[in-house]
Amino acid sequence: MTLASAEVGRHSELLAMSALIAAGYVVMEPTLPEPFDIGIMERGGNHDLKRVQVKTIIERERNGVAYYVIRGLKNSGKPYDLSDCDYMLGIAGDKAYLTPCSGLTEYWCKKSEASEKWQELSMTL
Repeated sequence: MTLASAEVGRHSELLAMSALIAAGYVVMEPTLPEPFDIGIMERGGNHDLKRVQVKTIIERERNGVAYYVIRGLKNSGKPYDLSDCDYMLGIAGDKAYLTPCSGLTEYWCKKSEASEKWQELSMTL
């Protein structure tokens, strides 16, 4: 069965919420459309709201090296920036990877180095 893009996106958002909750964050969804998908706060600590944009990770290969790529573009074709969200969160299988938003069109990382370069979040408690 082939899922529509919106279904894949929603699935990634739900996985992201699960990973963030397992990592100890309070997780919120905006009631009205916003440029970010999820709001998070540290549980029991700093209560500053951080905005998270969720994307399904694309796997690419370049010169025989496997990479994870988080697309950083909005539907308008412009990159997300700090006025839109604080973090990009990519979903790859049963892993979630959190990285600060820096206005890039794509966030690349060697697959073998993803847990070192990006904050890896597990979906399990």
